[in-house]
Amino acid sequence: MSVVNYQCPNCTAGLTFDSRKQKMVCEFCGSSFTVEELEKEKKEEIRESKRENDGHWEGFEPEQWQTGDMAGMAVWNCPSCGAEIIAEETTGATKCPYCDNPMIMPEQFDGMYLPDYIIPFKKSRKDALAALKKHYMNKPFLPKVFKDENHLEEVKGMYVPFWLFDLEGAGRFTYEGINTRIYTDSKYQYTENSVFHITRKGRMKFEKIPVDGSKKIDDTMMESIEPFSYEDLEPFRISYLSGYLADKYDMEPDDLTGRVHTRMKNSMEETFRETVTGYDEVIKKHADMHIAEKGNVKYGLFPVWFLNTKWNGKHYTFIMNGQTGRMTGDLPIGKELVLQYWLKRHIPLAFLLTAIMVALRLMGVM
Repeated sequence: MSVVNYQCPNCTAGLTFDSRKQKMVCEFCGSSFTVEELEKEKKEEIRESKRENDGHWEGFEPEQWQTGDMAGMAVWNCPSCGAEIIAEETTGATKCPYCDNPMIMPEQFDGMYLPDYIIPFKKSRKDALAALKKHYMNKPFLPKVFKDENHLEEVKGMYVPFWLFDLEGAGRFTYEGINTRIYTDSKYQYTENSVFHITRKGRMKFEKIPVDGSKKIDDTMMESIEPFSYEDLEPFRISYLSGYLADKYDMEPDDLTGRVHTRMKNSMEETFRETVTGYDEVIKKHADMHIAEKGNVKYGLFPVWFLNTKWNGKHYTFIMNGQTGRMTGDLPIGKELVLQYWLKRHIPLAFLLTAIMVALRLMGVM
């Protein structure tokens, strides 16, 4: 399978996309180039590579080896050092473990797999590490030893496949609005409740609802680092992948219909509810929503930083939006810290319990 490696025209070292400069940069000689300057030349190199690798020896069928433990894997040749790299078949970009040169698999982004959009990385690896340290702050139950002795096992920037859905929905909602008035006279205090019947209905048009198309990534974590700003949404260019990992989708739009509808319905409920104002209390009584059967879908790659660590035999994963810097991830909880916090909040009770225990000991009960 063919691989693309963007090389510096000056020294032939590998080029990577710099999220700060928004240019392709050579880490060896310091040269930098715009994406446009490299794109034209690279397209011709890809065509030539495909022509040279169209055939193989008779009697050898590459598909035959993809069985058992190797199913779902693919072999790629590093164009820099020639090493054969085994990776998941959905891998679209990676780095050679032998020479550290960026590798892009153009076949993963051809034809039906060609993304429509990409949001380039805006946050660097350094930004991701700084964000993780900030994520540790103001966590009263986080063990200090985790912060001091924990060492990250892996930090990787990856373009995650997203499907972007355009759909319309309609909804009708009924609410009960309550206003409460409290007043008194010389003898009594009175509470007066005024109850109102409220109806809201209408249509909503959704554009580019993002849903990740990878089975390997936790959906809840991915949604928690949204939103991605579409101001930076650009037509896909393969050169943006250089220096980062990239995955091809392994879930198609039809596999994600349920998630799309759920996200739409949640947004519709929230939007219509926000229009009901001026009441002390609002209770939703009924909701009736309908989603259009047909819509449009586009394919995009969005930037995400993954930070993985292991502590006390357990794996912890943190992810950061590679465009906005928003981070999420689970942290360990120190049981002794929870106890100390509880005791501080309930000092009188703690003293009382201690006094009772001392008294019982003095009485010979304990």
